[in-house]
Amino acid sequence: MRDLYLSEIENLKKHFIHLYIIIMCSILILYIIIFQFFIYNATIVLYLTGGLIILSYTYILIKGKYAADRIIHGYMIIAPLYNFYIMLTFWGNSIGNVVSLFPLPLVAYVFFQKKHTILYSIYLIVNILTCFLVYQYFDLTFPKYSRSEVIISDVFLFGFNLVVIILLLVYNNKINKLKVLIDVEDKELINSKKENTKTPILQKTAENGVINDETAEKLFKELESMMRNDKMFQKTNLNISMLSTSLNVNYTYLSKIIRCKGYQNFSNYLNVHRINYVKKLIDESNLQKLTLMYIYTEAGFSNQATFNRVFKQIEGITPSEYISQIGKKESEET
Repeated sequence: MRDLYLSEIENLKKHFIHLYIIIMCSILILYIIIFQFFIYNATIVLYLTGGLIILSYTYILIKGKYAADRIIHGYMIIAPLYNFYIMLTFWGNSIGNVVSLFPLPLVAYVFFQKKHTILYSIYLIVNILTCFLVYQYFDLTFPKYSRSEVIISDVFLFGFNLVVIILLLVYNNKINKLKVLIDVEDKELINSKKENTKTPILQKTAENGVINDETAEKLFKELESMMRNDKMFQKTNLNISMLSTSLNVNYTYLSKIIRCKGYQNFSNYLNVHRINYVKKLIDESNLQKLTLMYIYTEAGFSNQATFNRVFKQIEGITPSEYISQIGKKESEET
């Protein structure tokens, strides 16, 4: 399951990149219109048009060939360099364009390690400082804009940054949830390796401070009741820590009980319940009235990619193949 969670994080990163590119291209198109028809500046129009073509065409070429981290790193290096000329052009009128760079350290914080956040922050500071020195000490002439024209530009920039920051916070929350699950699974693996050198937990006695056979059976029955009767598996963010709190038992003990019952780990146990519920819904429902998306979300899966992988991992066939088999059986019976 660790690989599955890592794959989900990669998919989230790629989805963020996709949305960001769409937003960025929309902003560039908007500015091209503004500087063509409202605040005429032919040079800026050409510069923005070139940026739009390069950004969109490059993304189309690389989106399926490179990992999300490489694409993000490349963009975070190139974006400030591209923005340098625009920032320099407007420096004498407004430093609002400087603000457009502020989300980049947040991107580094969300997707990379803290050291990357520091490095990219320094990179942006150097970029801004260089722009200031060039404007101050080089005899460069740029157009002057009225206060209303500057306000229009700044409002769009702040709006753009707000949208990007909100988007980053949403994806940060989603990625952190998956990272927590990875940490839990890593701890389970470490504890499992430690336990291999000791007596199995179900053979230990209560005198040693751990659960015995009777207690383990009771806890597992309570867990099964929560899964089957309360349908706890329907919660998308369900993890072993939440269940161990409900059962008032250490999550490590609960993990060991689950493994002793023949499951690989908690994730496997959870997914078995989810897939069984999916199969039940497919068998009992009219698929012409219910969508597959409704079925897998009802079982607790957050997206179809995860559902498809887990279904095939447990059942050995894809959901569509399973549905096809059900359809054949029904047609044969009629």
